[in-house]
Amino acid sequence: MSSALLKPGRLIAVALAALLLPFLSQPSAHAGTWGAPQKVNSWNTINGRWTANNELETYTPNCVWYEGETLIIKTYKAGDGTYYSGRVESKKLYGYGTYSFTVNMPNGQGLLPAVWAAYLNPWLPEFDAAEIVGQNPNTVYQTLHDVNNAQSQYASSNSSGWTNAFHTYAFTWWPDHIDFAVDGAITGSKPYATPAGTGMHFIVNTAVGGDWPGNPDASTWATADGARYLKVSSITYTPYTP
Repeated sequence: MSSALLKPGRLIAVALAALLLPFLSQPSAHAGTWGAPQKVNSWNTINGRWTANNELETYTPNCVWYEGETLIIKTYKAGDGTYYSGRVESKKLYGYGTYSFTVNMPNGQGLLPAVWAAYLNPWLPEFDAAEIVGQNPNTVYQTLHDVNNAQSQYASSNSSGWTNAFHTYAFTWWPDHIDFAVDGAITGSKPYATPAGTGMHFIVNTAVGGDWPGNPDASTWATADGARYLKVSSITYTPYTP
């Protein structure tokens, strides 16, 4: 979801059987300590038209709310043709550790739901825990964008589809690399050391249109109420101190 042009290119499918470990396990090579998991629920809610990547949506706080402890983001096309959606960014910056999202993603032509993290000031680096192109619900993408927007991307397939069901997408940010995981299984690992002083904001949003998913069509809004919903039942940060 970087503000720079996102080009999926040839996606890297990674199958590292030797790394299929519980995601929160602590490799012996890493001498450090883990803190207790923390809920992330304090947000800045974006309000305004968003044009990065030639996207079409206008973000509004009216499309963001909680039902109990579940964060809801609504996306729909208004009668005047405006596409409305929601986007939240954590107020705090977070450091090394595991960033975990248990989320039910929507499908639909031209939608790009995402759970991710970025420095934001400046934008990069960025770590995408999950992005799904709405018309291709059988594939979830996880991507590392370095400070120059060089990308390492991992794709995981599910013949039953990833959308309209809860799954846990996560990454662990170590001092020297990033591990991505889906439902507790490691899906990709990339050596990477971030610049000193870097922190990450948690981000949740659904983009509409743009360079990657393309534009929505009538089928996108063919639901009972003409809307699509992203639902996040749990967002946690588990700190790691080297």
